[in-house]
Amino acid sequence: MRQINHRAKNMLSVVDAIAHQTATRNPEDFIERFSERIQALSANQDLLVRNEWNGVEIADLARAQLAHFADLIGSRIVVRGPRLRLKAASAQAIGLALHELATNAGKYGALSADAGRVEVRWATDGDTLAMSWTERGGPPVSAPKRRGFGTIVMEAMAERSVDGKVDLDYTPSGLTWRLTCPAANALEPREREPNFRSMGKSN
Repeated sequence: MRQINHRAKNMLSVVDAIAHQTATRNPEDFIERFSERIQALSANQDLLVRNEWNGVEIADLARAQLAHFADLIGSRIVVRGPRLRLKAASAQAIGLALHELATNAGKYGALSADAGRVEVRWATDGDTLAMSWTERGGPPVSAPKRRGFGTIVMEAMAERSVDGKVDLDYTPSGLTWRLTCPAANALEPREREPNFRSMGKSN
């Protein structure tokens, strides 16, 4: 019961932060954006409960946050990497980052154009976990004029959850998000075997 109470309080703290930040930074469409973010949090929660809070496989997390584009997975969306299981806390933060990336891709990025493609990849190299989101073939990209809550989720929240580093690159050819961190901070024990080749280019 103490553990359930702790998790419930953590979840309420996250919801409170999402509500305040969404209202502050997106007041004109608060209901829509807040609802989308709560649904993303709920998808993370479903995976954690299904796995009895023993972590979430990265592939399952990515597919859950790309559920609105499920028919594109395997064609315009590539989800590829070794079977690795994220810790609960890192899964929540990375899941929210993937949600923001998917939302932006659908509205402004690669998934808003018929020829656009997205690649989600991850791998370990020694003691390091690397994960990336790469968009190509969409409209020309430029950095946002203001730092919104979505950017904070994609960068600061993801970084803090795993004590890692996020590189967010708004190149004209497409947005690239890359997270690198100590594998021990993000992955469940015995999930840290080197498998860096999975980050390579697709054929």
